[in-house]
Amino acid sequence: MSIRPESRQKFETQGVYLTQQNLQMGNLDGREHQEAIMWLAEEEHKVSRREANRYWSMLGFTIVAAVAASIAAWPVVKEWLTK
Repeated sequence: MSIRPESRQKFETQGVYLTQQNLQMGNLDGREHQEAIMWLAEEEHKVSRREANRYWSMLGFTIVAAVAASIAAWPVVKEWLTK
């Protein structure tokens, strides 16, 4: 079962919070109830994917910065070790 375009538009206009609230209060009929659950699952998947992408990009940036800092500090550390 897929989400009807009019239901999708309604949910997107309402947003996640209001859709969850309508779902919990039982304001939706049978088919719209299922569509709301599916739409909320899609939105949760989008959010988790976005967070994962941010995590990996930040981790990559941190690794690059750490390598660059190590390369920049190497002459000073080498001088300390030879004294």
